[in-house]
Amino acid sequence: MFSPIDWTIVGLYIFITTWIGHRLKGRQESTRDFFLGGREIPWYAVSASIVATTISAVTFIGVPAIAFAAGGNFTYLQLALGGIIARLLIARYLLPRYYEREYYSPYDFMSDRLGPVVGRVTAGLFMVGGVLGQSVRVYATALVIELLTGWSMGQSILVITAFAILWTWMGGVAAVIWTDVVQFFVLLLGAICALFVIVATLPEGWSTLQTSGSAAGKFELLDFTSDPRVAFTFWAALIALPFQGVAVYGTDHLFTQRLMCCRNGFEARKALLWSIVGECIPALMLLVGVGLFAFYNLYPLEPSLAALVEDKGDRIFPVFILSEMPVGIKGLLIAGILSAAISSLDSILAALSQISVTMFYRPFIRPEQAEAHYLSVSKALVIFWGLLLAVTAWQLSQSKGDLITLAFSLTTYTLGPMLGLFILSLLSKRLRIGGIAPAVVISVLTVLLLNEPEVFTAVIDHGHTSPLLAWPWLFPIGTLVCVALAIRGRKDDASSA
Repeated sequence: MFSPIDWTIVGLYIFITTWIGHRLKGRQESTRDFFLGGREIPWYAVSASIVATTISAVTFIGVPAIAFAAGGNFTYLQLALGGIIARLLIARYLLPRYYEREYYSPYDFMSDRLGPVVGRVTAGLFMVGGVLGQSVRVYATALVIELLTGWSMGQSILVITAFAILWTWMGGVAAVIWTDVVQFFVLLLGAICALFVIVATLPEGWSTLQTSGSAAGKFELLDFTSDPRVAFTFWAALIALPFQGVAVYGTDHLFTQRLMCCRNGFEARKALLWSIVGECIPALMLLVGVGLFAFYNLYPLEPSLAALVEDKGDRIFPVFILSEMPVGIKGLLIAGILSAAISSLDSILAALSQISVTMFYRPFIRPEQAEAHYLSVSKALVIFWGLLLAVTAWQLSQSKGDLITLAFSLTTYTLGPMLGLFILSLLSKRLRIGGIAPAVVISVLTVLLLNEPEVFTAVIDHGHTSPLLAWPWLFPIGTLVCVALAIRGRKDDASSA
């Protein structure tokens, strides 16, 4: 299904993006250059990089599968509301604080407010959440490589990881951001091309897509269901998802690292607010999913491909790309998916390496060394974290759940307490804070109980138990539990006593 022309395009694409990242990486003389791009990255590049990191291979592959599936529709798009609210809050209240000093991460800010222990606890949560969340993206792309080459899942994961380590090691965050910009436009063009091919192939074009999708209820957008076990509802988007959005764009260093590369706080706000435009891309991918539904209703999959899709529903769009897209466009799309995965992995490797050095290695192991030493250690840690991500991705590949649910649910354990600790750092000037470690542990265990109740009932019942709440609601619960347990009262109350 993949011609020599397609392979050539994939090779050229990877070579060109590698060259672009190398040429635009800037100087690499210190950890400031490697981790912050010297704070010389223009806001529009940062904004495109944020969007590219947000959509990633998980969105490109997983979102069409949501609309294609039986009972699937556009209700996933409601979640954009939470992301928009979160960006507005961060631009107004958080970013100015991050630019008060030259912080390398949000955890440096928290250390200033609540002490270094809290900063390191939050950094540790980020590391765990980053490995879990980004491993899903590696697994998503490995689904494509597996179909394309016939390699095993493990081999596919190793190839993706090797390229990501090379790109990160070579260029630091500046190279990551500029390759993100290229990847963003390629994926956008690829999705438009896929939709065009689908519409051109259907007997009456757009009319057939619209009629088929409407008859199956695919264009249903709003769901006002009050059942907290349903993930894609208006209430979850309005109430629960802003917690997730603030945690992601405001405390998850995978995203804040980009915002801290801007020249100043004003440009960082522009980059974040313009990234709202990226919320249109899930709508495009959902439309592609409806198109796939209409297409395969008329032209059913051949048995061998149908078996692959039945085993993992997220394979539907990669199968379409490989079997139906024209030569050349097919190669560009696969190259874009590969680039999305490698770019996302670059981002997390750079962030994990930075946090490891600034929060743990520098203060505890070698506190008084030259910048060249810390730069060398940072690059070595990229390899360590890359291998750990590869192992975790292989473990996640054994899961039978869909990519979107898997990607979001794995982040619920850490994003809630991370946001909770950030809120506590903001409140620390007026309130007494204490018992942070128990608060974090109880927060994580609470989310675990709600998301994986079988962990606590395994001794009695060995069967699988459904989550007690849908994953969006776990973000505010994790946050509020952490905050409530750590507040000890007002500071003026303590002084008057």
